[in-house]
Amino acid sequence: MATITLTVTVSNPGSGNKYYIDGALQATVSMIPGNTYKFDQADNSNSGHPLRLSTTSNGSHNSGSEYTTGVTTSGTPGSSGAYTQIEVTVLTVQSLYYYCTAHSGMGGAINVGNSSTLGLKEMSGFPIQNLTADPVPYAQEISNNPYGGVWSSGGTRNEQAGAIGGTIIGTQTAAVAAGGNISGSVTNKTEEYNGTGWTAGNTLGTARRSSQAAGLESAGLIFGGDTSVNSTGFSNLTETYNGTNWSEANELNTSRGAGSGAGLSTAGVAIGGSTGPGAPNYSGVVENWNGSSWTNGTSVNTARIRGGASGIQTSLLFFGGQASPGASNSVELWNGSSWTETTEINTARGYAGSAGETSTAALFFGGSPSRAITESWNGSSWTEVADLATGQSDNFGVVRGSNISALSSGGESSPNAVSEEWSFSGLPPATPVADYSDAIVGQMYYNSTSGSFKAVKDGGAPIGTWASGGNLGTGRYGMGSFGIQTATLAFAGSAGSAPYTRTNTELYNGTSWSEVNDLNTGVRNCRGAGTTSAGIKVGGDPSNVVETWNGSSWTNVTAMNQSAQTRATFGTSTAAIAAAGNASPTTSVESWNGSSWTEIAEINTGGNGRASGGSPQTDGLVFGSSTSPRGQNESWNGTAWTELSDLNTGASMRGASSTGSTNALAFGGKVNPPVTVNTESWDGSSWTEVANIGSARYSGAYGGSGNTSALFAGGSNPPTFNISATEEWSADDFEIKTLTTS
Repeated sequence: MATITLTVTVSNPGSGNKYYIDGALQATVSMIPGNTYKFDQADNSNSGHPLRLSTTSNGSHNSGSEYTTGVTTSGTPGSSGAYTQIEVTVLTVQSLYYYCTAHSGMGGAINVGNSSTLGLKEMSGFPIQNLTADPVPYAQEISNNPYGGVWSSGGTRNEQAGAIGGTIIGTQTAAVAAGGNISGSVTNKTEEYNGTGWTAGNTLGTARRSSQAAGLESAGLIFGGDTSVNSTGFSNLTETYNGTNWSEANELNTSRGAGSGAGLSTAGVAIGGSTGPGAPNYSGVVENWNGSSWTNGTSVNTARIRGGASGIQTSLLFFGGQASPGASNSVELWNGSSWTETTEINTARGYAGSAGETSTAALFFGGSPSRAITESWNGSSWTEVADLATGQSDNFGVVRGSNISALSSGGESSPNAVSEEWSFSGLPPATPVADYSDAIVGQMYYNSTSGSFKAVKDGGAPIGTWASGGNLGTGRYGMGSFGIQTATLAFAGSAGSAPYTRTNTELYNGTSWSEVNDLNTGVRNCRGAGTTSAGIKVGGDPSNVVETWNGSSWTNVTAMNQSAQTRATFGTSTAAIAAAGNASPTTSVESWNGSSWTEIAEINTGGNGRASGGSPQTDGLVFGSSTSPRGQNESWNGTAWTELSDLNTGASMRGASSTGSTNALAFGGKVNPPVTVNTESWDGSSWTEVANIGSARYSGAYGGSGNTSALFAGGSNPPTFNISATEEWSADDFEIKTLTTS
């Protein structure tokens, strides 16, 4: 805030020596927390009259002591530059007094804040924070800056395991480093990390370097590697770790070293590597571990050694590495059936460390030759973030990390190097329930920038998370749907194989899906509005047939005037709006009154795959599109369409949840051509990115109650067309409230 200067003068001795503040005799000074107040004693009349503060009127002349919290004094009163100043915060004592240390009766009173300030301190039950800005939800902080992070020093590796080409399993705070090359010899020694320091652990059964790993510190897997120092002893040996001891297990089908590992000790993956001997013989072979044996899987597209890996057997990311003839920036994504090239890393390199347990959040760091570069993956792109403190080649990272948490240790530039820990730079939540970085529900604080007392309470912008729900009985995409998170009807669609149009209708009760009576006409790419007791199905391919649902069965009603697929639809079974669609594309809008359709004011931007929401016919929102601008967002007030702030990520065939034009959630969708996990919350004026949906998909069934409760089921992410998974969105609501005395 501001520094406020108060000019102090002293009356002549004939009037009894009194302080004047800005010309007012013994004025009562009012102070506001957040400001600094300077009593300027440069005037020569202040000579011999040092001004100080006390909680007692007349200070030391009334047995009071000097108050020094936040107080600074400088110079000699009566001389240039002399002053006493106080930095006022919400913790500053409310009732203060200024006085002269040499003479009684010269001073006056100071009021800090008002009676409401004292009341806040008493009601809080704990100290009020003095903040320069309102707290930010942790999930939102990650969304605002998903790559923010910093490396910091961890424990120093000991001699026995400070090895080049070792392997690490575990997490940032619970890891095991095994094997490696020490002074020209391959070692079987291991070392355990507890988040602070390294201690010696039980040895491997077979000494090796450049092996691969999967799993946790308490249940790990190490496989392959080189039993020599000159790449002539590539191994197929596998060892499991139970948190204490290593045990030999069934061997890999293909001996290899310098490969990549991912997954768990019961479901591990071995990717690529060198099959030697001598100079690297690059391999793209993939093997899957089921807890007892290895099975060959689909090879990666680009054979390479020492790349990074993140994920599980059915969803993997494989990135970077050394390929012929040099370092690679290739990134491949495994969806459970095939490898697909995706966004490349920014700096091609191999022999780097990596961390990640999903295909949507990974970290890639270090690399040859002795690089410090760190890149973060958010599911669609790589971003360079803070470098390692020390550039390393042949360093390893934990298997079960992410772009928020990771551990790097070992390396060619310094075999006994200090380990480094990567952590997201945003503060962790104060409590899991509140999910706030620096405040909890009920906390009161003072925002010194705005000069307001505030509190965190229920009832505001969603933070939210996605969690798995029950699977559809028939996995499919292009469905219509309506309802809320705990009562949704999903109908029609296509499963990517004959019959391409479905009549299937399923009901969700908040836990599981059950088959109910089918539609009369098979269709896909339709939409719906209403509730599970009274809804309407609109449009689709190949028909413009309209059917209504009465809670138990479907009835054919009057068809729409214009046939179109994926029309944005909201309202009820007797009062609905259907807008846009893929007919050329159309800007047509039709209104349903329970018996017939009427053409009304056209939407500003037509297009296929627009998402919509709103329970009343006169208050709705339509957003996203397959045509430019993809993020277009419009509201309907019963008479006209108004263009609003665009989505941050434009996409078609998104999932949607809304109770009107001022409250909505948009999730998933197709971004020509990638499929997104993006989730955004609408507050009536702007879209805010919140926690991503668990799996990328579009054209699924959805229901919900605005941005606090939603459901997304089924959908498509080619080449997978028969998705059956259901995810549910729940948001704890919080609001920053400005406090008043009323």
